[in-house]
Amino acid sequence: MDQNVIVERLLSLTQDIEAAAFIADWPTAAARSAERAPLVRQLSPQQSPAALAMIRRIQAIDAQVMSSASVTRMEMEREFGTAMQRVSAVSQYQVTARL
Repeated sequence: MDQNVIVERLLSLTQDIEAAAFIADWPTAAARSAERAPLVRQLSPQQSPAALAMIRRIQAIDAQVMSSASVTRMEMEREFGTAMQRVSAVSQYQVTARL
């Protein structure tokens, strides 16, 4: 497959990942990432200047999405911890209220 075609498809998938991440649709972002992985493995070291520019754009988008994913993960972990504390408090109430 032509390297420019591969890089163009990679950029398109990367933009799909970025759009999904923007609306916190992480299942779609993960699916597009899985779809993109085999194409990344098909890249050759020799690329045209236009392809290299697209690859740099892909890398920049990837860095932004990874940063957003890290922040989102930390927020979700914090929310999960708070929810688990509330579940524990409810359980303690139920035990105490039955006495």
